[in-house]
Amino acid sequence: MQLVRYASVLVVGLSLITGCDEPPPKVDATPAKTATAQASATAAPTASAAADNKPKFKMPPRPVPLGSSGPIQPNAPEQDQIMAIQYTLAMVAVQNGDPPLVDKDYLDRMKKKLADAVRTADKGTTPPNPIKFDRGNRKIEVQMGKGCLDSTPQNLIHQRAGSSLEEAYKAGVLVISCHDSKWECHQSTRMPEDVLCHYAPRH
Repeated sequence: MQLVRYASVLVVGLSLITGCDEPPPKVDATPAKTATAQASATAAPTASAAADNKPKFKMPPRPVPLGSSGPIQPNAPEQDQIMAIQYTLAMVAVQNGDPPLVDKDYLDRMKKKLADAVRTADKGTTPPNPIKFDRGNRKIEVQMGKGCLDSTPQNLIHQRAGSSLEEAYKAGVLVISCHDSKWECHQSTRMPEDVLCHYAPRH
């Protein structure tokens, strides 16, 4: 009887000892994920702040989506033609974040280089003075006889005149256009993908 009583006391004592043990602390088995999440949480505001600091340019509606140059045909709906005019005027309008001044030295260099370039690339008869500066020198218009395409302004400035859209923009030029006997294509220097062509016979 004493042995049974002793065994019962021993079982109760072991149960009490086990019940008093605190559970082991919870260990995160994925510390790398935690560190990554913390880093992402820290980086997110920084990336957001950088995006907020990027210049935002307000443009009117386009007659065709960005990335498409058209062209806007002479028989296009009147609304599309009005939108094309409004948009091309906005392309050359100075906005917050644009270079405040135009580099006259850059214009002088480009005038001769582009004149030589268009005479080589023209598929028609090049006008005597093919380079015009317009809209307060914010626009370089390359006049040609024939062959104005959406790719022509960038090809002329980059491949034939030894410059680039980025350099033109930093010099304060906002648009480079080609203008032949039928079409005018406007190439934005802010955004290389922003090109719009429309029917505009040169007289």
